[in-house]
Amino acid sequence: MIRFQSSLSAAVVAASLALGAPGCGGDEGTPPASALPPDPPDPPDPPDEPDLPDPDPPAKAMPYDTLSEYGFFEGALADLKPAAGVVPYTVAAPLWADHAGKGRFLVLPEGEKIAVGEVEDWQFPLGTIVIKTFFLSLDRREPEGAARILETRLLILGDKGWKPHTYVWNEEQTEATRTIAGTRIELDTIDASGSPAHAQYLVPNTNQCNSCHERDDRTEVLGLITPQLNRDIMVDGAPRNQLAWLEEQGLFREPLGAPEALPSFPDPAGDAPLDARARAYLHGNCSHCHRPGGGGGVSGLVLLGWETEPSRNGVCKVAAAAGAGTGGNAYDIVPGAPDESIMVFRMGSTDPEIKMPELSNRLPDADGIALIRAWITGMEPKGCGDAPDQPASP
Repeated sequence: MIRFQSSLSAAVVAASLALGAPGCGGDEGTPPASALPPDPPDPPDPPDEPDLPDPDPPAKAMPYDTLSEYGFFEGALADLKPAAGVVPYTVAAPLWADHAGKGRFLVLPEGEKIAVGEVEDWQFPLGTIVIKTFFLSLDRREPEGAARILETRLLILGDKGWKPHTYVWNEEQTEATRTIAGTRIELDTIDASGSPAHAQYLVPNTNQCNSCHERDDRTEVLGLITPQLNRDIMVDGAPRNQLAWLEEQGLFREPLGAPEALPSFPDPAGDAPLDARARAYLHGNCSHCHRPGGGGGVSGLVLLGWETEPSRNGVCKVAAAAGAGTGGNAYDIVPGAPDESIMVFRMGSTDPEIKMPELSNRLPDADGIALIRAWITGMEPKGCGDAPDQPASP
């Protein structure tokens, strides 16, 4: 809390001068000029009164230097207990981030609401803040156990659009400080087999945020779309539809209607049909670039969850650029042949010039790769015919 001190105004000092007794000589009753006392000096100007402090000083402008200044969370900051007006949410198909878990929250200006798009392109009021905190479990065998909080990313909507800001947490887990340059965080963990492991987590710089969030030269939010939020969550120990629960919190301008009539993504690791799970995974991890207006839009590869045209999904589609990124393969996806598909090759790479997604992962997502391999393996009809000639690798 910022505190202000008030100061008292200075008193004005007044001087009084006494006149002397009358003297002799001159006309009767009129003393000569020489006998008159001199005119008293002009009193000094009163000192300037100091400026009083503004009783309502202007609020400090965002972004703040530290995360705690926003007042998003009550109690110990690391507990991530949302304050009033800070609404938690989750998504069906999250972006892979080297085993990191995420806590997501949304803050709307008081009295403002969201205009929900049928699928995406939700309209948010100015001043909206989207919060995403990343943490790593110290023992991957216990995903709900002790964790180290690494960073918190904010998207703040202003007059010029969404602006990203990143806050890196200290080792004491008491504060997170704004950074522009990004950093790497080293920590010791226990892996899924129970063996000691060393993790290196990459916090991207602020400019790198736009590698995922930029579309048609504008920064956009990604997870806050209808199919990502139209899923069940646990509320007070019972399953509830998340969109319906958010509507009850007063977030939306208009009634949404029945959630089952709205588009939804399944959990990629769940038991929904394979095709739906694979498309949901590719949307959450790839569509921010591979869509019209995205960074990979020029390739013609479109991985939006609702894009079902096989050639646009990469089926028998010749790579837009050849070289090391193809792994010697001709097509993005070869039905029935994941080992001949560029998509699978790039998902499994750790080479910064080849791997997909480009940021911010440093480790391949083994479960995600297995899902996409199974999806490609089950495609019919098999194969793409004769492979086209490929330019030599650079």
